[in-house]
Amino acid sequence: MKKTFLLLFLLYSAIVFCQEKTYYLEGTLGKSKIFMSVQVYKSDNESSLNTIYFYQNSLKDIKLEGKLKDSNSFTLFFKPGDAITEKFYLKKSGNNFDGFWYDAKDKKLVVHLEPVNFDKYKSNLKIRFDDEKLNFVKYKFLEFKKVKTTTYKNKEFVWYAEKHCSSDFFRLGTNFSEKNKALINPILEEIHVQNTLNQLGCSSSFEYSNGQGIEGSTTINFLNTNLLGFEISSSYYCGGAHPDFGTSGYLIDLNNGKNYEIDEILAFDKSVTIDKSRITKNDSDFTAFSQYRHNHFAPKLLAVINSIEHFEKPKDENDDCDYTNEEYWDYPSWNFTEKGIEFTPIFYRAARACETSFLVPFENLKKYRNPKFPYDLN
Repeated sequence: MKKTFLLLFLLYSAIVFCQEKTYYLEGTLGKSKIFMSVQVYKSDNESSLNTIYFYQNSLKDIKLEGKLKDSNSFTLFFKPGDAITEKFYLKKSGNNFDGFWYDAKDKKLVVHLEPVNFDKYKSNLKIRFDDEKLNFVKYKFLEFKKVKTTTYKNKEFVWYAEKHCSSDFFRLGTNFSEKNKALINPILEEIHVQNTLNQLGCSSSFEYSNGQGIEGSTTINFLNTNLLGFEISSSYYCGGAHPDFGTSGYLIDLNNGKNYEIDEILAFDKSVTIDKSRITKNDSDFTAFSQYRHNHFAPKLLAVINSIEHFEKPKDENDDCDYTNEEYWDYPSWNFTEKGIEFTPIFYRAARACETSFLVPFENLKKYRNPKFPYDLN
């Protein structure tokens, strides 16, 4: 897993390095308002394009293939099968792009695009990479609507859905304190916004998005006067080689809004690194974090789980589910529950079916509680 993490970071760095220019555009396709990003890459004296666009009334990405005839002539098309279903012929003049759009029946509409004025879309939205800048635009047009109310341990949770895609999430309800709601609901809304933007951006060159490419569910698993724990599970196919799935655990402090990482809850050695925000920016930070996970976290966590589960190494060499292999426990997913913490080992892609959760009762983890974690494990 740590190798994959580093490779993804290096891959993104390489992509940024060979990226020549990105255009963020807004304008009209016929009478419809659209937004588009066109990324131009150069390698071996050739240029390639990475393009997405979306309608304001839909917000769902449409991923286009493209050709650059010269530095100012852009041909963009969507070809989900053997036939092109839509195409753009655009000419760049100054900062603007003008041309025509055609559908599969050669219906023709005028296209006019000009640079996005991002001053109109200012917000406190956080984006990971510059190529997600159009999320500032999408954020302005998101619409959340209350759909249901549920209870957990006699506390009310209000669930909201987003208009443009399949994206449901909760907020704290009426019988939480006003202080809790004022502090925590903006954090929950931010998670909902990011999940929604991921859904809207889940697109493929093979088919149009229906806003349901990511199938997710959220389960509230822990609640007391200080902490709220929940898990988001998702399976998704967004145009890659294979579908994928995963889970993310959250433990939010109701008193200050802090979202705890597992290394802030458990410390298997005093060398624990918990400032994960820095590990992609500095090689020494990443190395220290990896060494802690490999040398201390994985073997000790496996020992604790194995004292409960009594794993045995598979006798069949074709059995991929070797839970005795420490490498699969370096970066497990986790879920804070009423009975303890569930851990799920992370396997290589061909063995993802081996990923199942194992519950460790709090009693077995108390000796490893991070001394900086302000609450008892119970």
